[in-house]
Amino acid sequence: MSLEKLDASTLKKSGYMKQRQKDLFVVRLRMPCGNVTCEQLAGIGEIAKKYGTGYVHITTRQGIQIPNVDIHNLDAITKELEDNGTPPGSCGPRVRNIIACPGGSECNYGIIDTYGLGGLLDKEFFGEDMPVKIKFAVTGCPNSCAKPQENDFGIIGVLKPGLYTEDCTACGTCTFMCPEKAFVVEDTKVKIFWDKCNLCGACIGACPTDLIFEDWKGYKLFVGGKIGKHPKLGKELTIVKSPQEAVAIFRRIIDWSKKNTNVGERFGDCLDRVGFERFRKEILSEEFAFESKIPEISSSITSIKIGV
Repeated sequence: MSLEKLDASTLKKSGYMKQRQKDLFVVRLRMPCGNVTCEQLAGIGEIAKKYGTGYVHITTRQGIQIPNVDIHNLDAITKELEDNGTPPGSCGPRVRNIIACPGGSECNYGIIDTYGLGGLLDKEFFGEDMPVKIKFAVTGCPNSCAKPQENDFGIIGVLKPGLYTEDCTACGTCTFMCPEKAFVVEDTKVKIFWDKCNLCGACIGACPTDLIFEDWKGYKLFVGGKIGKHPKLGKELTIVKSPQEAVAIFRRIIDWSKKNTNVGERFGDCLDRVGFERFRKEILSEEFAFESKIPEISSSITSIKIGV
């Protein structure tokens, strides 16, 4: 069936948004993690000239959309966009474009492969129908450049340092390199205050004698954040150790949301109504006890004897 025969709500599902001008649409593109090749970008430009008015809009969620497309050209522009590798995206009550910072592939602070994880999330969830729109954000470290706490579902890459004690001279380099001041030198001991450590990994490589090492990397999951008229930050749910575990937990959350979220109710508001602890218990049930796979930071302080 031709797209021009469909109603506006059905078109919106696939990324075609009705403009205020008669018979004109904005065509939003599917662009996981905001990545596009030079060839695809050039192709988008030519398509925008052909079917729009020669310009595109860069969205706040790392996407591109082409405005001023006549309804009678929707079939033709869709075919060319698909051939270009940049098909129309998703709008309305469903999973939106997955966004991500560059992460470990480019950024000096990046801990995890954000593009790889973003691709898994896109493949599993993009465009899935929901009671309300759902937004994912993946960020490579606790600097949180992709603002995961402001999305329905967010992921932050984290890294727990480990410590060797031999040959430590208490030079104090680690105390300067830690942005959270979690390292403290007292007499002949270095102390790490875990309640200050945010698992950013900035200390790795800081020690001149390589006594600080990577203990484990993980994925800290947040749920329930949003912006808009009534913004709220998401709550930390758990930490997992692999992208596959993160996807598995979010699959449980997506399915839970379909059963518990009212139509038009943002996920964070649903959690407030249902109760976060009840939700957390149902998602992290015994058979899905992902947290047990992460070594606990059981003490607020770790002391390291300095070699003399």
